[in-house]
Amino acid sequence: MGPSSDPARVDLHLREKVALVTASSEGLGFACALRLAEAGCQVAICGRRPDVLERARAEIERRTERPVTAIPADLTKPEQIDALFQEVPRRLRRLDVLVANPGGHVPYGGLEDLTEEQWYQAFELLLMSAVRLSRLAVPLMRAQGAGDIVFITSSTVREPPQHLLLSNALQAGVTGFAKTLSRSLASYNIRVNVVAPGYFDTGRVRRRIDDIVEREHVPRQSAALQVAGDVPLGRIGTAGELAELVTFLVSRRAGFLTGATIQIDGGSSHSLF
Repeated sequence: MGPSSDPARVDLHLREKVALVTASSEGLGFACALRLAEAGCQVAICGRRPDVLERARAEIERRTERPVTAIPADLTKPEQIDALFQEVPRRLRRLDVLVANPGGHVPYGGLEDLTEEQWYQAFELLLMSAVRLSRLAVPLMRAQGAGDIVFITSSTVREPPQHLLLSNALQAGVTGFAKTLSRSLASYNIRVNVVAPGYFDTGRVRRRIDDIVEREHVPRQSAALQVAGDVPLGRIGTAGELAELVTFLVSRRAGFLTGATIQIDGGSSHSLF
C-alpha cells in the first residue's frame, strides 16, 4: 500500500480533493504531486515532455496505488494552458488545489548580460504562467466555494542575489500578484500562499554539484556542501521536504493561513521576515 495508508500519517483531510500540480514530471513539482497523492488527492500532473510525464504518472501510481491524470503542457504556451484547464475539469469534475510550479530555469546574469529575448522568455515562464493558471483556476474554485493556490517561487524574493536579475525581478512580481490575490479571494474561501525554496537537490542545483564533482574530483557530498555554502543546517534540501510544506498549506490544518510567503531554505536567509 502507498504511504497514504500509514497510520502514523496525520490526516490532512485531503482525501478525494482534486489537485493540479504544474511542471510536475520531475523535481519539486513531482515531489508535490506524489505527496498530495499520498495524502489522498486525485492528482493531475503536467509537463512539456510526454515521455518523462508518462514515467512520472506511472511512478506516482505505483507508489500510491491511486490513478493519476497526466496532460502534456508547456506553461509558456497560452493555448496549452487553456487545453490543460479544459481537460482537468472534464476528467476530474472539479479543482480544489492548484500548485503553480513554473519548472524550468531562467539564465543567470545582470543587466548587461541578458538579452531582451531572455527577458520575454522568463516573463512568460515565471510571471505570465502564474497569471494564466490563476485566471482559469479561480472561476472553478469560486463556483465551488473554496480552493487553495500555492505558487512556488524562490528564496531570492527575500534576499535577491546580484547574478539572478531575471529571477529577482519576476519572482517578486509573482509574490506581489499572489499577495493581491489572497486579499481579493479570501471572501470566496480561496486561500493563496507562496513557498519560496532555497537550495534543493533538483535540477540546476544538481547539475552544479555534478560540475564540481567532475571539475574538482571530490565526493558528491563535499560538492553538495560547497553549493550549500553558509546554509546553517549544513546541507541542501530534499524535494520531499518542500512537498510536505506545500501539502500542509493546502490542508485544513492551515485554514487560517493566506497571503503568506514561506521561505524554506535551511535557515540561509538573514532577513527577519
